[in-house]
Amino acid sequence: MADDTDNQPAAADESSASSEPLTAAQRRAQAVVRGDASAAQAPASQTSGDAAAGAQPATTKRRRTKKEKKKYDSILGYLWGEWIRPLGTILIIVMSVRLTVVDWFDVPTGSMEPTILVGDRILVHKWVYGLRVPFTKQTWLLQWGTPERGEIVVCYSPDQGDEVRLVKRLVAQGGDTVELKDGRLIINGTPASYEPDEPSDAMLEYLQKNWGDDSINRSQSAEFFTEIVEADDLGPGDRHPVVFDERKPGLRNIASFEVPADHFVVIGDNRDNSKDSRQWNLSQSEWGSTFGVIHKDRIHGRAFAVAFSLNKKNAYLPRLSRTGKPLD
Repeated sequence: MADDTDNQPAAADESSASSEPLTAAQRRAQAVVRGDASAAQAPASQTSGDAAAGAQPATTKRRRTKKEKKKYDSILGYLWGEWIRPLGTILIIVMSVRLTVVDWFDVPTGSMEPTILVGDRILVHKWVYGLRVPFTKQTWLLQWGTPERGEIVVCYSPDQGDEVRLVKRLVAQGGDTVELKDGRLIINGTPASYEPDEPSDAMLEYLQKNWGDDSINRSQSAEFFTEIVEADDLGPGDRHPVVFDERKPGLRNIASFEVPADHFVVIGDNRDNSKDSRQWNLSQSEWGSTFGVIHKDRIHGRAFAVAFSLNKKNAYLPRLSRTGKPLD
């Protein structure tokens, strides 16, 4: 009985011990006692495998970190990754947009006063007539529109080469007859009408900066009108401002002329201070007798708004009132 009693706690302890999970070290120790060498080695292999598995994420992390550092292992690599490539991408996008969609144009002369002033930066729709091959001036991929009467167009100069761009108003297209009488337009036999108008504040500012003390006489000698071109075949008609300079009347009388197909007649809104279809590709002896024309492929696009304006005669201060102004 004493022996049985003495053995009971030991059995309880053994049962209690067996119910508790054994650690890997305990399992290996028991395997050694039993003489089971393979079992003793298995946990060790498993342990080493677990250790290797646990070490793998750290190794991968170190490799990734090393790769990122290698990307910028020099100043040139850093500049390329952080500056040159991003800025180059932006530049390519901007240039692609300018070449095919929307361009801007700095107006250097007053040939389109009072509609457009010197110092205006105007926006130009390039895709409105079609899509040109990038970096070319006259090669089209697709064409889906043609310029219309009354539109303000930017074109390449017919007599000064492709490096000179001009902004003018299109007054007649292929198949039209156009005539000037005392400076007034006659399109397809229908005279345009002219309503007296007042110069805008921007126009008076321009006169003051360009003519100084003579600006009062200049504004009195300049006649401002709203030109209205309407005819049965011209659709809803076109209204836009024009100015005539009575001190130096220019080419105001030109006989009726039929515009060839795919060509246009364009004239500046500043009728006595604009070199345009009244002189292009004509000798001086021909001035006043006929019109010069421009081919449709030399039309760069249609001007539709003033992006911003700088007064070059007043320390390049911005004309805030002209920012975003639509062009009609």
